[in-house]
Amino acid sequence: MSILGGLLGAGASLCRSAGTLLHTVRTISTGTCCQIRMHSIPQLKKVDRWTEKRSMFGIYDNIGILGDFKAHPKDLIVAPCWLKAFKGNELQRLIRKKKMVGDRMMIMERHNLEKRIRFLYRRFNRTGKHR
Repeated sequence: MSILGGLLGAGASLCRSAGTLLHTVRTISTGTCCQIRMHSIPQLKKVDRWTEKRSMFGIYDNIGILGDFKAHPKDLIVAPCWLKAFKGNELQRLIRKKKMVGDRMMIMERHNLEKRIRFLYRRFNRTGKHR
């Protein structure tokens, strides 16, 4: 009996130590799997189809068709002359403005324009992918 009791005692202590080892291991859980319940079909979003941006989309598309391709859309845009059909960064835009209307500008306005050009010139030459 003593041998049997010793084996049972050893087995019980082994089970207790194994149980504590299993409890010391951290369990990682991603949360419970919850089911998505849809009681009804979601309502459609209310979209304003006549916002300014949407209503002006393609406004110049029919000029070629109705006007025998005589007028280009850039000629119909009302904007300052240095901005019409221009694509570029701020430095290029300011240099273009100075070239086109610099002689007609007021003194302080021209001075501020030149200051901004100097600042941007230094900045573009010191940093950026265009170095």
